[in-house]
Amino acid sequence: MRLYLDSSALTRRSLEEPESGALESVLDAYVAADDELYASSLAWIEVSRAIRRARTAPYGPTELSEAVDVAMSGITERPITLDVVGPARRLPPDGLRSLHAVHLATAILLNVDAMVTYDARLTSACQDAGLAVLAPGR
Repeated sequence: MRLYLDSSALTRRSLEEPESGALESVLDAYVAADDELYASSLAWIEVSRAIRRARTAPYGPTELSEAVDVAMSGITERPITLDVVGPARRLPPDGLRSLHAVHLATAILLNVDAMVTYDARLTSACQDAGLAVLAPGR
């Protein structure tokens, strides 16, 4: 199975959220089954920024790097290339936000079986595109 994880899912791997335990259990099962986990290069930026925002004291470079490494562990990075940008510009619905469009276009291009997301707008766009959505713990 091929799964795409957006930033809302990946941040739950480093920042404790109510769904974090369920997400890790589900991901552990997929990894044990040799399933493939993907994310856009965009996720590395978004996860890093989210971790920085969540912390009350500034992260040192090593701490931030370690927290991002935990979030992104086992994830195959898919660069944002022209074959992602073109479809991202055209994906419905009209209200789909730019960064969500990059995640969705990447997932479609990778022909994943499901998107792991906790974002309501992205969930709706995935469902409209016929892509299954997982949100372990919800």
